Amino acid sequence: MARSTFGAGVADFVVKPSDGLWAVAAGATITFWDSADAGTQYTDLLDASSTPITSVTADEFGALPRFSGPDGVTGMWADGGGTSRAWMDAHGGATGGGGGGGAVFTKLIRVVASATAPADVRAAATYLCDGTADQVQIQQAIDDAQSEGGGVVQLSVGRFNLTAPLQINGTANEDNPLSVTIQGMGEWATILKPSTNVNAIAISNWAQCHLERFGIEIFGSGNGIVSTAVTTTDTRSFWDSSFRNLRINGSYTSTNTGWGMDLSMPFRSVFENIEVEGTRNGIRLLNDSTVQNAGDCTFTRMFIELVGDGGTAIHVSSPSNNMNQNNFDMVEAGANGPNCTGILIDGASGGASQRFWGTNLEQFKTLVNVANGESNVFDLNYVTCDDDNVTGNKAFICGSNAYGNTFSSKWVNVPSGQTMTIIEDNNNTANVPNVFERIRIENNGGTVNYTKQNSTVLREITAFNVTGVQAGLLRYPVADPGVGIMQPSDHGLISWTFDPANTIDVSTLTSGTVYMAAVRVRERTTLSNISIYLSSAGATLTAGQNFAGIYNSSGTRLAVTADQASAWASSGVKTMALAAPVAVYPGTYYIALVCNATTPIVVSRGSGNAGQVNIGLTAGTARYTSGGTGWVTQTSLPSSGTLANRGIASIISFWAAVS
Repeated sequence: MARSTFGAGVADFVVKPSDGLWAVAAGATITFWDSADAGTQYTDLLDASSTPITSVTADEFGALPRFSGPDGVTGMWADGGGTSRAWMDAHGGATGGGGGGGAVFTKLIRVVASATAPADVRAAATYLCDGTADQVQIQQAIDDAQSEGGGVVQLSVGRFNLTAPLQINGTANEDNPLSVTIQGMGEWATILKPSTNVNAIAISNWAQCHLERFGIEIFGSGNGIVSTAVTTTDTRSFWDSSFRNLRINGSYTSTNTGWGMDLSMPFRSVFENIEVEGTRNGIRLLNDSTVQNAGDCTFTRMFIELVGDGGTAIHVSSPSNNMNQNNFDMVEAGANGPNCTGILIDGASGGASQRFWGTNLEQFKTLVNVANGESNVFDLNYVTCDDDNVTGNKAFICGSNAYGNTFSSKWVNVPSGQTMTIIEDNNNTANVPNVFERIRIENNGGTVNYTKQNSTVLREITAFNVTGVQAGLLRYPVADPGVGIMQPSDHGLISWTFDPANTIDVSTLTSGTVYMAAVRVRERTTLSNISIYLSSAGATLTAGQNFAGIYNSSGTRLAVTADQASAWASSGVKTMALAAPVAVYPGTYYIALVCNATTPIVVSRGSGNAGQVNIGLTAGTARYTSGGTGWVTQTSLPSSGTLANRGIASIISFWAAVS
C-alpha cells in the first residue's frame, strides 16, 4: 500500500469561535483519529521531511502544513480540542505504488503517468513510470484497485514500456469479481509497448475488466491481449467485460507472428471499435476447456489488416467443447501478404452459431473456411481474393464435417486473370446441407468454378458476366429444388425437353427439315453442349449438312455445332459441343436439328400427338415443331427465321438436353 498526503490545501485551515464569528486558530495542535467520537488515534504520521510525528501544528495563519498519513489511510477525523471532530480527505500519495508523486488520488481513480507525460500530469499522478519496466507501476495500480474491490486505473498520455505482461486476474466468484478498468487518453495518445516476443496484457481466472482508449504495439511473437483459464471447475478466462476504442499495431513487420487478440475461453463480453493493424494475425477465440463452452460475445465495428505469409484475420477454434454464439457486426479485414485466410472456423468439436453481418474481406487466399462447424451464418458485403497470387484462390469452403452453414455476399469481385473456386462444399452430412444463396459475382475476366455435394443448396446466385463462370453455378431467381422429382442437374445437365425415362417411341427425321424442341433455362448460365439420343444411326449422311443448334425466342440462332455427319453415323447418346459456348438468361430456348442423308437419323421421342404436346401454344411459341415456311429444304441451320412460320401439324417430340 501507500501513504497518502494531507494538508496544504485551500480548505486545510483550523478555525475557532471569536466574538460570535470565526477566526483562524494559529498554532493549534491537531490530532487524527479513526472515528468521529472516541476511537483510536493515528500516531504514525510523517511531516514534509518524512520525520515521524504524532500530531500536526497549524502555522501563524491557522493553515495545516503538508504531511503524510499512515500507510493505506485515505481519510481521518481531525480533532483540534473542540466539541467535535472534522473529516479530512487525503490529497495524494506520498510514496504510492513504487512511483512517488503527489496530488489527485481518490478511491475511484488511480493515475499512472508515463515517463513522457507532461510535468503537471506527473505531479498529479500517484504512480510514476520511468520508461523502464513500466508494468511494475501499472501492475501496482491494478493490484491496489483490486485490493479494495475494484476501481479505475487511468493511464496518462505517452508511451509505457513493458518487459512483462500486465496481469488481470479474477476470482471465479461473480459476487466478488474485483472488476478493474484500465483506460487511456486515446488510441494514439496512450501506447503500451511490450518488448519483443512479450504479450501486453494477460487476463485469466474469470476476470471482469474493461479496457478502453489506448493503443498497443506488438513485436515478434508477442500478442496484444491474451486470456487463459486456469481453474479446473469453471474454466472461463473473463466474463461480463468490455474492450472499446483500442488499436493494436504490429508496425507492418511481415516477420512478426503474434495475434492482436488471442483469447481462450472468453464469455459474455463486448468488443467495439477496435483496430488491429499490421499484425500477422488478427483475433483468435479458443475453446480449449473439457469442462464447458465459451463465447456469447459481440464484436462491432472492427478493422483488421494483416501482413506476412499465412495469417488469419478471425479464427474461431473449438478443440474442446464449443466456441459458440459470437456475433460479428460490421467487421472489415484485409491481407497484405500471401496465403492468408479471412475467417477460419475449426477444431475437433466444431464451432457453432457464429454470425457475421456486413463483413468485408479483401485480398485473402481463402475468404471463409468452415473446416469443422455447423449453423454458422456469413452475410458478407464486398469480398475479393488475392490479386497478386491469382491462382488457387477460394471463396467459401466447407469441410467434410461442416454442415448447416449459410453463405451470402452482396459482391464477390473476380479480377481479370484470377481463378477462383467460389464454392467448395465437402459436407458429408447430407440431411443438413450447406446453403449458398444471394451471392452476386462480378466477373471481370477471371475464371470462376465450384464443387458441391448432391445435398448442397445453391439459390439466387447471379453474375454480371457469365463468361468464365462454370455452368450450373448460377441460380436465378431460385433453382427448383425438385423434391421427389429427378432434375436435369441430377444428370449433370442444365435443362432438358423432358425426363429421358419418359421416352416412349422413336421417329425418323426428314432430310432438310428443321426440327425444334423447347427447353427452359431457369438461371443465368452458359450453354456449351447439346445432347440427343439416336435409336438408329443415319446412313450416307451428306458431309457438311448435319447440325444441331440453339435459337432464342426471337428466332435468332445463338450457337451451332460442327457438322455431325460422322457422329450421327452411329447410334446412342450424342453430346455435341457448340462451336462457341453461349451465355443465356432465364427463358425459353429452342434446340434445332437438321439432317441430310440417304437414310436420316432415328431419334427417341415422347408423345407424337401435336395437339397434346403443344396445347395452349401457337406456332410462334410451340414446344415442338417440324419444318414450316423457311424451315424446310435446309442444308444448314438458318442464322435466323420466323418462329411463327414453323409447322406444328405433324411433329416429332424428340428428347434433347443442354449442358
